Amino acid sequence: MYHKIFRAYDIRGVYGRELTEETARKLGLATGTIIQEEEFVVGRDSRWSSPALSKSFIDGFLESGKTVLNVGEVPNPVTYFACWSIKTPGVYVTASHNPPEYNGFKFIRKDGTSFINEYTFLRSVLEKEAFRHKAGGKVLQEDYLGRYLQFLHENIGEVGGVKIVAETFGGVVNKVLHELSSLTELEIKLIHPDIDPYFYGSRPEPTEKSLRKLAETVVSQKADFGVGFDGDSDRMVLVDNKGRVLNGSLTGIILVKYLVKKGDKVVLTPDTSTVLKQTIENVGGKVIWSRIGHGFIEEKVRDTGAVLGIEQSSHFYPGYLYPFSDGIFTMLLVGKIVRELGPIDSLLEDVKIPYMAKIYINAGNDLVKRKVVEEFREMFPEALVFEDGLKIFLEDGWILIRESQTMPEVNLAIEASSEKRFRELFEEYKQKIEEKIKEIKGF
Repeated sequence: MYHKIFRAYDIRGVYGRELTEETARKLGLATGTIIQEEEFVVGRDSRWSSPALSKSFIDGFLESGKTVLNVGEVPNPVTYFACWSIKTPGVYVTASHNPPEYNGFKFIRKDGTSFINEYTFLRSVLEKEAFRHKAGGKVLQEDYLGRYLQFLHENIGEVGGVKIVAETFGGVVNKVLHELSSLTELEIKLIHPDIDPYFYGSRPEPTEKSLRKLAETVVSQKADFGVGFDGDSDRMVLVDNKGRVLNGSLTGIILVKYLVKKGDKVVLTPDTSTVLKQTIENVGGKVIWSRIGHGFIEEKVRDTGAVLGIEQSSHFYPGYLYPFSDGIFTMLLVGKIVRELGPIDSLLEDVKIPYMAKIYINAGNDLVKRKVVEEFREMFPEALVFEDGLKIFLEDGWILIRESQTMPEVNLAIEASSEKRFRELFEEYKQKIEEKIKEIKGF
């Protein structure tokens, strides 16, 4: 009964239908049953169902007789930071960029990486209800927000003189930006300054379309850059001083030029641009490939000692500090880069930008989604195959087709050497996927 909510690297579903308070309570008890540690960190985002799910999870966990360190409503990176800094596992209640009706749980290891294989054991205990009850559970209210902000300040310093605009969709990151501005002297203008549990009726997903107002405001306010956060703020999409929404590869190039030295390792996902790979190699860095997904990238960053991890979706992992993705830290780091090196557009003026795009095509359900990818693997036996997709290499670009790990969607990403060729490939493969979905559904 839990197959719909367990994903490759988190738990996610529609609140009240697939993910209920009773499920959260049992999940908390199952977690207390399987972990060896006596303490466990719990944090949550600001979406409307998070307080109830967090409370139910904590209630269930306490039945195992262990202690909850409750950090409360904080951005995602604060909870990861708490786990990493005190070497204690934990969980963060969120559905990230999903619509307001969704929610979920991201489980965190004590080294700051995310659960992956542990979900199999957790699901087994949950389904069998093989719980271990014990008296004595208690809750300690903990404040890690101040410690996190101080850590950022120590590692970035002041960025006074830099002016930015932020689109938060009313997410939980609003809780820290004012204090962060005072601490670092970064001037921040917010488009949606208040926290809204329903994200102002939108999906908290920073895309080129949803960031149009941000781009316009950056230009009209003559800001140095803009940032668009997702719902839990582990991801940050950058808008340059000309109002261009940059993909993860382009922002990654800026970070690589500033951070990466000869011999350094950088973790990339298959959907990143060939130009990013070339930039890393040009400065003497070494590329390490990872499957897409925060848990997989975190492990690669940790295990290889990489200084940086980069996803096309604009998750950035500052491995020289910690292994997890942090949109807030990345915002400050870009501010520091701009202060020291100048405008963002000048940092990219020598980059020949290929034509790239990524879209999500609704497959209706997860079974259809998986079947589509399976059939494309059979259609293109020469493609590079990985756990949840395939990459088709062409003379003038590539096609990436993979399963979304959080929604019943097929992800299509394309890179091409010219706009004409890009549009041809985009229409061709979008049509192929849509036809395959209809074929599998039987209509």
